Amino acid sequence: MEYKQFTESIKLNIPVGVLISNPGGGTSKIISYSDEKIVYQRGKSKISVSFEELYKAYSKFRGQKVYTTDLRNYAPDIFDSKNGGHSCNATFLFSILSLIDLVSEIKGDGKVNHPFYVSILDK
Repeated sequence: MEYKQFTESIKLNIPVGVLISNPGGGTSKIISYSDEKIVYQRGKSKISVSFEELYKAYSKFRGQKVYTTDLRNYAPDIFDSKNGGHSCNATFLFSILSLIDLVSEIKGDGKVNHPFYVSILDK
């Protein structure tokens, strides 16, 4: 899937206001979209992440099994709260990919030795 199709698919299939169930519990609410980013609310926090960074991660791991730990190692400034990013972005990416049919299901427990993971379809 090319970048433009990726962003359009997200905006079309996951409208502003939608509540997305998080794999570890709770929800993420889509607050807004711009051409460059998504803003979502998780708990009381509003988090923004660029479409470009989500697409880069999707592209890097397309056709592979990817764990939240892989995302943190790949782009800690995006996916790791301890390194300037937000750990929530990892499961948010998994949820977004699930809603646009690029992964079948989110597996794992979200724990140290059993993190969440998905197999990203090669579309």
